Amino acid sequence: MSYKKILQNIAAHNQYRGECLNLIAAENVMSPASQRALSSDLNNRYTVGQPGNRWYAGSQYFDHIEQTAIDLAKKLFHAKYANVQALSGMMANLTAYFTLLKPGDLVMSLPVRNSGHYSHVQTGMLALFQARVDFLEFDEKNYTIDIERSISKIKKLKPKLVILGTSEFLFPAPVRELKKICDQVGCKILYDAAHVAGLIAGQSFQNPLQEGADFLSFSTNKTLGGPDQGIVACNDSSYRKKIEYAIVPMFTSNQHAHHIAGVAITLAEFEQFGPQYSQQIIKNAKTLASSLYNEGVDVLCPHKNFTESHTVLCNVKNSGKSAMKNLEKANIITNYFQLPQNTANNPTGIRLGTNELTRLGMKEKEMKKVGQYLAAIILNKSSKEKIKKQVAELRHNFQKIHYCFH
Repeated sequence: MSYKKILQNIAAHNQYRGECLNLIAAENVMSPASQRALSSDLNNRYTVGQPGNRWYAGSQYFDHIEQTAIDLAKKLFHAKYANVQALSGMMANLTAYFTLLKPGDLVMSLPVRNSGHYSHVQTGMLALFQARVDFLEFDEKNYTIDIERSISKIKKLKPKLVILGTSEFLFPAPVRELKKICDQVGCKILYDAAHVAGLIAGQSFQNPLQEGADFLSFSTNKTLGGPDQGIVACNDSSYRKKIEYAIVPMFTSNQHAHHIAGVAITLAEFEQFGPQYSQQIIKNAKTLASSLYNEGVDVLCPHKNFTESHTVLCNVKNSGKSAMKNLEKANIITNYFQLPQNTANNPTGIRLGTNELTRLGMKEKEMKKVGQYLAAIILNKSSKEKIKKQVAELRHNFQKIHYCFH
C-alpha cells in the first residue's frame, strides 16, 4: 500500500537524519512545543484577516496567539510594526517589494556569485515588479560589501531600494555606513535577515532596524529554528495597510495559523533562551572554522577570525558538488555554493552552518571533532565508511533539542 510505504519512508528518513551531522546553514530543528503547534487543530482552520477582525468566525483563541507572536517579534527585533503572516521568507521579500517599489524602479543588491540571494536579482522575483537591478560592489578578500565603492555607486545611480543580507552571511552588513547616502538620494534599505534572524533575536548580531534599515524581512526556520514562515517588520507604521494587502489578497488567500502558532512559541523561546543559543552558535562556528583551517582546509577569511555568524565558508578547490556528495556518503549534510571567482557551472565552495548542531547541544569540543571529520573527507585523509561510523557515534549522544521549552 502507498500509505504504508509513505510511513516507512518517513520513519526511515527520521532514523537516517538522527545518525547525520546536519551543517546546512539554512536548516534547523524545531522544538517539541513548536512541533506540537503544527499538528494542532489550527492546521484545519481559515484565519483570514487580523487579530480581532477576521473574515471567518471561531478565531478568538488564535487571535491571542497571533497577537503574542506580533508583540514578541516587535520586542525581539526592535520594531514598531511586525507582520507574522507571510508564508515564507520569499513571500516576506515579495511583500517588501510590493510595499516599497514601483515599476521600473532601480534596485541595488549583490549578485548570486557574491553571496546574494536569487530573490534579490532581476532573474528572480524582482522581475515581477519590472524592477531594474544593478549591483553593489563586493570586497572578495573580506567577503562583504565594499563600502566606499558602493557609496560612490549609490550616489551616482540613485536607486530606490538597496537590499542587504546574503545567502553566505559571514559578517554584519554595513547598514550604518550606507544609511546616510541612501537618505540623501531617497533610497530605502531592505535588510533580508533570513539567515541571521535568530542571531539578531538573541542579541548576538547587529540589529538592522536600530542601525537604520527601513524594512526587515526574514524566514523563521534557519537560525531562529521555528517552522517555515516569514516575517516583515519596520519602524514606519504607515506601511501597515500595504503590507497586509500584499499578503492577503495579493499573494495568498489564507495565512497558516498552525505555523504562526509555532512561530509564536519559537519567539517565546528566544525571549528566554535566545542569548545563550545564539552566542553558542557563533562560538561553535568559530571553533569549527579553526578546526578545519588547522586540518588544512581552505576556510575563507582567516584574517577576520573566519566568521561572526553561524556560517563557515570553505573553498574545496575542485568541485563543490562532488565534495558535498562525498560528505553525504559519510552522513555529513552540507551544500555547495558559488565563490566570486567561480563560474556558475563549476562552484568550488562548501557552506557550513552550526545552528542545528548547536541546538542539539554540541559545543566547542564537538566542533573540533566535526572539523576533523569534514577535513578527512574533503582532503581524502580517511575513508567515508570510517568517518560515517564516527559520525553516528557522535550523533548518538546528541538527540535532545536544547534552548527551548519542554
